[in-house]
Amino acid sequence: MDKEESSADSISSENKLDVCLMTKGGSESSHVSIASSSKCANYFQLLDAFQEIHEEAKRLTFSNNRLKCENNKLKMRITVLENDLN
Repeated sequence: MDKEESSADSISSENKLDVCLMTKGGSESSHVSIASSSKCANYFQLLDAFQEIHEEAKRLTFSNNRLKCENNKLKMRITVLENDLN
């Protein structure tokens, strides 16, 4: 994810927070306000969990690509050494 996407995600999260806060602070009954607040809390818990998993997935992808590259180098080295033996 580049900086523009990260910035857009941050702005999107802030906008959703504003919507949740407006819903919570509206002139609706306390029952609706509590339900909206609960939905916002659940949303942000899910968003946080998703962001953590996404960061871990990016880290694992980077690590996997690095290890694949290393594996290919070692395979090539084995091939060269086998050819030297023959």
